[in-house]
Amino acid sequence: MKVEALFISDVHLGSRGSNAKQLLEVLKNHNPETLFIVGDFIDGWLLKKRHYWNQDFTNVLRKVLSYTKKGTKVVYITGNHDEFLRHYSPSEFGENITICDEYIWNGYLITHGDLYDGVVQLRWLGMLGSVGYELAINIDRFMKRLGYKRSLSRWAKSKVKNAVKFITDFEVQLAYQARKRNCKGVICGHIHHPEIKTIDGIHYVNCGDWIENNSYIIFEKQLTLHQYVSKI
Repeated sequence: MKVEALFISDVHLGSRGSNAKQLLEVLKNHNPETLFIVGDFIDGWLLKKRHYWNQDFTNVLRKVLSYTKKGTKVVYITGNHDEFLRHYSPSEFGENITICDEYIWNGYLITHGDLYDGVVQLRWLGMLGSVGYELAINIDRFMKRLGYKRSLSRWAKSKVKNAVKFITDFEVQLAYQARKRNCKGVICGHIHHPEIKTIDGIHYVNCGDWIENNSYIIFEKQLTLHQYVSKI
């Protein structure tokens, strides 16, 4: 399917929780003029601690590169988990790959969101949360095989986010950053919560993630939120 733009965030290649195989199906079914990768595509934090890489991760990278060879422009917005790329930002690789920390497109500020999250500014706390979150995901999947339906990882993340709510209201802050740049909206990721809504007159769009929600955004006349659905 040919679309004007496709947005994905928080794929976390390198994490055992990443649903790269499902993402590959979505990429194969879409032919975007522009692919926006809105941060945390590669989980550098986890890869620093231990090496975990599978064929699905490689296949996703190959698909993204094959896009560029066919004329698709890839805009890679850096996030906190792939912050190692910020040493090279902004950069252009060939004609069709751009790496940057933020991007303005069609009146939208595109940013991962971690730069405005007070929790991640405390980097050691963010890294501790990252490792704990992956552990919760692994336990969660084991519990589901035993028949339990409640998501431990979702519950744990919700509790952490509620506990630090006094530090920042992520969505309101992102809307403020968009308004500050005279943008009509913001497209982000980071908090793994897919949503499209209006905040104080600003169009707020969160791409979600490929850990729990398997969500993505498509632009074809308007921005729409989608979730991967297995064909089986």
